[in-house]
Formats: sequence, structure tokens, C-alpha cells
Amino acid sequence: FNRVKELKRAISSIYSQTFSDWEVIVIDNNSNDGTYEYIKNIDNNKIRFFSIQNDGVIASSRNLGINNAQGKYIAFLDSDDWWDPKKLEISIKYLINGASIVYHDLYRVKKSEQIFHFRKSKTRNLSKPVFDDLLANGWALNNSSVVILRSLLEQIDGLSINKNLVGAEDYDAWLKISQLTEDFVRIPKTL
Repeated sequence: FNRVKELKRAISSIYSQTFSDWEVIVIDNNSNDGTYEYIKNIDNNKIRFFSIQNDGVIASSRNLGINNAQGKYIAFLDSDDWWDPKKLEISIKYLINGASIVYHDLYRVKKSEQIFHFRKSKTRNLSKPVFDDLLANGWALNNSSVVILRSLLEQIDGLSINKNLVGAEDYDAWLKISQLTEDFVRIPKTL
């Protein structure tokens, strides 16, 4: 909502990807800051725009994107995040080689013009059974690092829109997915 400046940076990071077979689905929570006009003026049929009133339930926005996606994989990218140029290329290689869901560390950045990145939001390797590890040790995946088979998200009917799970809907999804597959792979890079 009202994040057009951040959205421009996020989309720019997608255009910079070395893997070029992507689509962007922008889900906007009825912004009034020029977000729609910005997207409308991008001359690219690989970008689609949807508006939603999500009432504070981000999972509703994510599910709208998942339901309108056409690709085999889903990668989440929040408006205030951006990707390394090789993020999709590296992630897809892991998925082609048997992973069902991949994730990695993220740099924590206070200012977009920051040159050096020292602080990380770290992930961890999951031990099998993955469900037991997630349940016993908690959160392990950064949402904007995840690339996953779309079919897995469809099998769990997307992310929960239960208002009691706001802020933990992704963790809930990973728990459900870990009951379908053990193929969670942590990429040992910060992307």
C-alpha cells in the first residue's frame, strides 16, 4: 500500500535478473500514490496488475498472485525488498535438480543507497523430518527469498487467510508443505 518508490526498486531488480523467463504479478492494496499509473506505463506484457482490499491480511494478496500465476514456480518479492541479479537463475537450478522449495539468507538494509551490507537475516538448514524441525525450532525461511513449486501452494489451498495467523501465515504454509515434501533446500548464498 502506497509503496510506489519501493516497488520501482523491486521491479528493477527483476529486470536485472540473468534468468529472463519470468512474469511479475503486482498485487496492490488500493494505493493512491501512483502505483497503478506506474505499472500501467510499463510497456511489458510480462507484468500484470491486480488490486485488492486485503483488510490487513497479506495472505489474501499473495493468494491472488498465486492464483493468477502462469509459471511452474512462485517467487515472493515484497515491495521493500530486491533481488541479486542471479537470484532466479540460481534458485531455478536448484529446483530443476530436485528441490521443491528453496530459500536463502537476505541482507538487512536500512537505506536503499547503502553500499556495504554487513547484517543478514539468516536462515538455517532444515533437518529431516522437516515438519518436526520447523515445529521444534521455529521459523527458518525468509519470505522474499523463497522460490517454490506452484503446485505445492495449490495443494495447500494457498496461504491461510485466518486473521489469527497474520504475520505467521508463511510459517503455517511451510509447516503444511513439509507434510507434502522433504525437499526444502537452503541455498548457501545471500541473494
